[in-house]
Amino acid sequence: MADIVMAYCSSHAPMMSAARDSAPAEQRDRFFAAEQQVHELAVERGAQAVVAVSNEHFTNFFLENFPQLCIGLGEQHPAPMETFIPIPKTLVPGDPKLAEHILTAVTHNGFDPAFSHELRPDHGIITAYYELDPTMTLALVPIIQNCAVPPLSPLRRAYQFGQALGDAIRSYRGLDRVVVMGAGGLSHWIGVPRVGDIDEEFDRWFLSKLEEGDYEEIFDLSDDELEQAGNGAHEIRSWLTAAGTVHGQRARTLAYEPVYPWITGMGVVLFEPVDQRARAAEATS
Repeated sequence: MADIVMAYCSSHAPMMSAARDSAPAEQRDRFFAAEQQVHELAVERGAQAVVAVSNEHFTNFFLENFPQLCIGLGEQHPAPMETFIPIPKTLVPGDPKLAEHILTAVTHNGFDPAFSHELRPDHGIITAYYELDPTMTLALVPIIQNCAVPPLSPLRRAYQFGQALGDAIRSYRGLDRVVVMGAGGLSHWIGVPRVGDIDEEFDRWFLSKLEEGDYEEIFDLSDDELEQAGNGAHEIRSWLTAAGTVHGQRARTLAYEPVYPWITGMGVVLFEPVDQRARAAEATS
């Protein structure tokens, strides 16, 4: 049976790659130090694959066919799709057997995702994946989640999908050590007059709820309330899905930086079992 050896979330602003040096140096250093910490943990824990959940940015789907969820079953994934992302163009290895197992398991557990053998990960997954594994050789199972086009899945439903996803991963016998990544957010506005704004108050509130393990207040947010933190804030659904895979373990915030040149509240959190949290606290005391 596979273990989820690490579940974490990361913002995925395109400019974290395309305009890295535009951020203030101290903010940039703190954010990428958190990404480096995640990378080192994945190596230390012997990760064999990553299951990554992120928003669809009209790369694979448009309004004639826009699923709430789509699981990538391909043996390889061409990435990145955007020409302005300065990440080496390559074919990222997939894990079709793990992906097919997840598809079957979540379908039998009350969900009806679409699937594709030709899913093309864009910056939503690849910016964070590249920081997780700069060699881009770690097997990737991409899961596209609708965080953009109404009607959107309720926030609680995103978490419940994460629970089903976590159970599916843990029931897989083909690997031992899997990482789960939720990518997106935090507050930001895209294609509207408020582009460039960041709702630091919302971001810090959301992170505090993850740290407390208090999800009910998050679930109670309506889409209209959530959109007050930006139309891009709907991407917290992928964070809730990642949290659901480890049944709402309390998060540890590794970084939060409101990076205005990247027009996004940039965060990295790690979900850890209690004993690992205690060891981390002792190491920094």
